[in-house]
Amino acid sequence: MPHAIRVVWTTRDGAERRTAAARLVRDATGRTLRHGPCSRCGGDHGRPRLEGGGSVSLAYAGDLVVAALAEDGDIGVDVEQGAASSPARLDRLAPGATLRDWTRFEAATKAVGADLRDGVRLPVVAEGVNWMAVLAGRAVHGRDDDAPAGFVISVARAAATEPDRSTN
Repeated sequence: MPHAIRVVWTTRDGAERRTAAARLVRDATGRTLRHGPCSRCGGDHGRPRLEGGGSVSLAYAGDLVVAALAEDGDIGVDVEQGAASSPARLDRLAPGATLRDWTRFEAATKAVGADLRDGVRLPVVAEGVNWMAVLAGRAVHGRDDDAPAGFVISVARAAATEPDRSTN
């Protein structure tokens, strides 16, 4: 996966999850975590960003808070509680899908800024620690990351979009 993505995690230890995420990001980068406006409602819970630049993606499962950090690019991370091979209850999208499949899908959709409401479907990905998918017309490169016992983490980076060079 081009350009390094660093994945860090912590437990909430009783804190509200956004408070725990802000503390985790500040401890890892020295920068303040901000949230952009939601693309659907305008609320302050939209795509996270780092004050002063850089990319961040957040995920939560149980008491675990996970942040993926990079100097640039569109990135995504997802975490789920359970075993990677556990059924993901996604039979309507992909019969036989596992929690690993689901974390890959969620990381990829976060990287491209889409979700199931946008009509995106579970991508077919290569087996192994490194994987690739095409979502919403963009290539996404990902990897399955180390996680605390009982959790599954996947992280992804969307390929840069090419400018339209066509002539009319």
